Order: sequence, then C-alpha cells, then structure tokens
Amino acid sequence: MGKLFFNKHKIRYFFYFCIMNMPNNINIEFYKNLITDKTRMHSSFVFIKGSEFDASPGSMSRMAKKICALANSGGGKIIYGIYPKRSRAEKFDFITNFNKSLDWLTHEIQSQIDSPIKELKITPIEIEPEKFLYQFEIPTNNAQPHMFSDSKFYKWQKNKAVVLDESEVRMLYGKLSECELEFLGVYNTNGLPVLSAGKYSSMSFYPKFLIRNAGNIVEKDYKIEISFPAILFEESFQPLKALFIRHDGSHVVFGQKGNNPLFQQEISTMIEGKIAVNMENIDVFMKDYINITLYFSNGIKKHSLKLSETLTYNGKQLSKSDFTDIKTLTMEL
Repeated sequence: MGKLFFNKHKIRYFFYFCIMNMPNNINIEFYKNLITDKTRMHSSFVFIKGSEFDASPGSMSRMAKKICALANSGGGKIIYGIYPKRSRAEKFDFITNFNKSLDWLTHEIQSQIDSPIKELKITPIEIEPEKFLYQFEIPTNNAQPHMFSDSKFYKWQKNKAVVLDESEVRMLYGKLSECELEFLGVYNTNGLPVLSAGKYSSMSFYPKFLIRNAGNIVEKDYKIEISFPAILFEESFQPLKALFIRHDGSHVVFGQKGNNPLFQQEISTMIEGKIAVNMENIDVFMKDYINITLYFSNGIKKHSLKLSETLTYNGKQLSKSDFTDIKTLTMEL
C-alpha cells in the first residue's frame, strides 16, 4: 500500500487552529510601498497604529473584537503597525515592546471568541531591527458567525466594530448550511519497481486521491480533476484512460464526477491513477507537479504536490542514478 501522503502531510480533521509559522519569503517592499503609495484601507484591508498593540487585557480585548468583527464580515487582513490618516497608510507606527509568544497571542484572541476563527493566520514582520508589524489574516470561510466575549455579535463597518442586529445574525447562521469539500490527500504512494541489471528499468505508481465533505450538508454535485506531465502517462492503464478530459500544455488532465451523494464528514476515493517512471522521463518526474482541482457547489479548490516528494519507493525519493537505460542495455546484449 505504501505510506499515506496527506495534504501538508496530515489530515486536517481539526480546523480551528492558527497558522503561526512566519514565511521565509516575506516581501518587505510590499509593506513599504503601502506607505509610499498612501494605500487606502477598505472593509477587508485594515491598518491600525502600533501604539494600540500591547499585552494589556484591554488592548487584547479590543484587538479580538476587531478580528471577530472582520471574521463575521467575510474575512480580510488587519495590519498593526501602520498609522492611517483619512483611511490611507500614512506612516509606520511600529510595534517595539511586545515580547509575548504567538501561542500566547493566539490564545488571548481565540479565547474571547465563540466559536474560534478557522485558520486565523498571524505573521510578525520585522521591517527594521526590533521594529515589527503584526499581520492578521482571516479567511472568507472561517466558521462564522462568531460571538464575542460580551455575548454580542459584531460586524466590520466604516472601519469599526458594529453590533449586528438579530436579522443579520440569523442571516449569518443561514450561511452555515453550505457544503465544504476538501482534498484530503493521496495514499498508495509506494512504487512498484521492475528491476534490470540491479537497477530499476521502470517504477510504477498507483496513487489514489481522497476527498472529504467537511461541511454540514450533503453534497451531490462535485468533481475532481488531476493533471500531470503527459510523458508520465501510460495509456494501457484503462481505468485512468477512461477518465481522460484534455491535454493542457505538457500535462494531461483526467476528471471524475461524484457518482453518489457525499454525506457530512464522509471520505471518498475519487480517482486511482497510474504514473510510470523510467530513465526517459525521470527528469520531468523529479521537477514537476501533480495538480488537483476540486469542484463543488460552494467553490473550487486547487492543490499541487511535487511528484518526487509524494511518490517514493520504500520511503525514499527516486533519483536518476536509480535507473538503468533499457535501450542501452538492450543494445549491449
């Protein structure tokens, strides 16, 4: 069977978490350009001066209320450390005296919000030595509505948190009745080799692709597409050949519609593929990706997995030196 290779290497059964890893490739110039260009705020892109950011209970409560309101309003981004003037980024007002951990900050925010915000992302950004911005990203679908610790629901309107009326709260709860499919991962990722002269003449993979209904209603209309380099496709594998849709550049695309309703929390195997690797295509295999697109009634989700990291043999990635050139070997014989 091989190892179970999940999206981001694990099943995401538990959604209410905060992604706290600081990216390695933050573009500092982007934030500097916000000031240079006097970028305007809007309902989902908010600047707040750094002097409002500290570890005091009052500051944390005001911050959590803003984040809660933005989450109830469809998500967005809040950047602490930029001083706004007439709704435009005027200058930096850095955060310099905050020495708490991201775990602590996450707990302070989420503990004041019921239910916790799904996939809240917090990123500290060091613009100058010891001078930080803090960026909060709230996804559109974040498990709203959220009630704040004062037992009220808030929305973000005219750059402030405003209490929702009863009809607006009912409308938010109505939006909960939506389907949410997710690509869960790939299994059966261990290769099956054909040996020749002590090396592989070929390696075949039969990956299977899993999806899950993470929503709270039954989904009837859904489809998955996968694409990978055409040079890796073996046309003799009829189960996959029957799902052929089109060529897309150097890639070949296959698709499978859901044949049965997918119930809440139900997991389904949608496609079994076959990818054949040999000396002639190993270079493509090592650098290219398999792309997965999931279509369902509430949207489209796309994922990409690097082939050489996903499909392995006995837990090890393949290399060109593992293979023998069958044509050369035949000529020598």
